[in-house]
Amino acid sequence: TKIFVIILALIVSFYILMDKEALLREAERVFRAIFEDKTVDKIKQFVDDANAIFVKFVLGKSLDSLIIGILCFIGLTILKSPYSVLISVIVGVTNMIPYFGPFIGEVIGFIFVAFVNPVKAVWVLLYILILQQFDSFILTPKILGDKMGINPLWVIFSIVLGGRLFGIIGMFLGAPTIAVVLFAIRRYVDKRLKEKEQERTENNALE
Repeated sequence: TKIFVIILALIVSFYILMDKEALLREAERVFRAIFEDKTVDKIKQFVDDANAIFVKFVLGKSLDSLIIGILCFIGLTILKSPYSVLISVIVGVTNMIPYFGPFIGEVIGFIFVAFVNPVKAVWVLLYILILQQFDSFILTPKILGDKMGINPLWVIFSIVLGGRLFGIIGMFLGAPTIAVVLFAIRRYVDKRLKEKEQERTENNALE
């Protein structure tokens, strides 16, 4: 059942992406028929900003993970590690999951090699650990920068909740989703504070 749902979701997603522009135009027409143009313009601006955050994270993290996977393969090849291709793919894919992903990749890689050569498994583990430190402190900040602005606790919460509700896909998309939610909350709070400040200024002027 789950496989059928996943396949159906992929097919629906494909057709939505194919007709994305037409669907957006029709949605805008409906919104403009219901709401004022000013409200629709604000909604469009928010959707554009949210889309930029989501796409930035997904594409940036994908590029980051691809580089880590390639570096992992190069290092494991030099170490003459068994299953170097498989481990590199696993490390690259799991690297898409913030915080938990690198640990998962390290453990799986260590276990695979340990069955063949326990001593080499330790070297593989150390190499992947060093690689993940390079990713955390140098590569990821260079690619993604600090524009996500998410507290680590929120990221962990989003991964756990996303994984619980939607499995692996939820773990991958948890961080960008919570980033969009927090962006919406911050925008609303900033707007309300600005309105209150303006009201306070007007009241002081009347006094």
